[in-house]
Amino acid sequence: MSEKSIWDNLNFTESSEKSAYSLLIEQSEYLIEKTSGELRMEVEAVDAYTDEEPPIPAALYMLYVVAPKLGNYRRKILTVTEYSKTGRFPVDIYCHLSNDKMQKIDANNFIDKIEEILSKSIVKSSIENLYRQSKEVEKELLNLQKM
Repeated sequence: MSEKSIWDNLNFTESSEKSAYSLLIEQSEYLIEKTSGELRMEVEAVDAYTDEEPPIPAALYMLYVVAPKLGNYRRKILTVTEYSKTGRFPVDIYCHLSNDKMQKIDANNFIDKIEEILSKSIVKSSIENLYRQSKEVEKELLNLQKM
């Protein structure tokens, strides 16, 4: 009897194409740097299925802006949907603050589309307000320490 590997049909080579998740994670340090740590970004990954018949497996990546000084208050900004039938890209992006949906976004345009969403006035004002509230709490804490 010959030995047979059950793993032969899987490709374990490193892929050069990054996922939407990894591209989002790369952006998290930039927010910390830009806000001097007042805000940070979290990306939560969840497995899901589409509502169509038959259901199609999908991965949801939810982007939150978090204010650690406000009890880790999290504001959900957008959700990226990656469908198993198409691979890592194209993806759909849904903005929770403006109710806008962008469909079939490819890897080359992904970061540009995220930046476009973050540039919308309702999104900008929400994140900027969170930043100001966090700075205000910091000032209040400093004033209490001086007393």
